[in-house]
Amino acid sequence: LVKHFAASTYDRSEQVVFVSHGDCLEDCRYVADKIAALGVKRVCISTIGPVIGAHSGPGTVALFFRADKR
Repeated sequence: LVKHFAASTYDRSEQVVFVSHGDCLEDCRYVADKIAALGVKRVCISTIGPVIGAHSGPGTVALFFRADKR
């Protein structure tokens, strides 16, 4: 996730990044710390809700950010 973020972003200093997790806060914090070290404006941590969590299951870490390409 971190490598993809680093390769896909253009202006990290203006990025607000969201990292969500399905019952794996430690993994989520690990990713959030790595992303923050790349110089983003802000990293927000949240849980994955029950609807998405029912499909993805526990242990899911998701990263949301604005990229310069798909």
